[in-house]
Amino acid sequence: MASTGGVKNYYVFTTHKAASRFIDALMRDIAIGTGLELHAPKHPGFPREKELERDPSKLTVTGLIGTLRYAFMPLDWEDSHIMLHLRDPRDVLVSLYFSHKYSHRRSSEGFNPSSDSLNELDKGIDNYVMFRAPQYLERYNFYIENMLGKENVTFSRYEDMVMDFEGWLPRFLEPYPLRNRKGFIAKQMKKRAAQFELDGSEDVTAHKRKAVPGDHKEKLEPATIEALNKMFAGPLASLKYEV
Repeated sequence: MASTGGVKNYYVFTTHKAASRFIDALMRDIAIGTGLELHAPKHPGFPREKELERDPSKLTVTGLIGTLRYAFMPLDWEDSHIMLHLRDPRDVLVSLYFSHKYSHRRSSEGFNPSSDSLNELDKGIDNYVMFRAPQYLERYNFYIENMLGKENVTFSRYEDMVMDFEGWLPRFLEPYPLRNRKGFIAKQMKKRAAQFELDGSEDVTAHKRKAVPGDHKEKLEPATIEALNKMFAGPLASLKYEV
C-alpha cells in the first residue's frame, strides 16, 4: 500500500458524458501506480450510485473510489481527497441525447428509461435536452455548493483534457501518491494521447461521438441555448464557461 500522507480515501466525482469511461480506465492504472485498492460502481458488491445519493453511509470501502457519476457527500470527505471532473453542462446534455438515441444499450441495471423518457427522446434533441436539464442542474449545483473550491478538492475540466491532454494529465494526477510519477506520466502520454487527436468528425452511433467542446452551438436551436444559458447561469459562471 502506498503512503497517502494522511488522506483516508481518494474519490473521483464526475457526471455522465464527461469522458467518464476514459477516467475509469485511467483510474485502473492509477491504482496500479499507487498501490491503492480501486473500488468502482461496476465492481461486485459496490452500492448502486442512486442509493448512495440517498444514503452515503452505504459506502464503506477505502482506497481509490470512483468514477462516481451521481452527486453525494462521502461521510469521510473532510479526511479524503476529492477529484471533481466536469464538462460544460450544455454539451453534456447534447451528448446525452445522442448516446441515449443511438448508442446506449438498455439494461435493467443501467440505462433503462421509462416510457415517458422514451417519448421525450423521440420528440427531438431540443425537447430532450430541456427535459433532462433540471436533473443535471441539480447535480451541478450540488457539486459547486459542496465541493468546488474546497481545500481538499481538485477541479478538472473535460475541455482542458480534450484540448490540452499533455498539460491536463500532470494536474489531474498531482494528488495521487504515485510511486514513479515521471515514469507514470510518460507511459500514460504514450498510451492515451492519441485519443485526443481530434479532427471534428462525428459518428452518432459511437460512444465517443465527437468530443470537441462547444457542440451545443451546432446541435441546438438558439432559443434552446438561450434557455439553457439562463437555467445554468450560476454553474456556467462558477465553472468559467462562456455564454
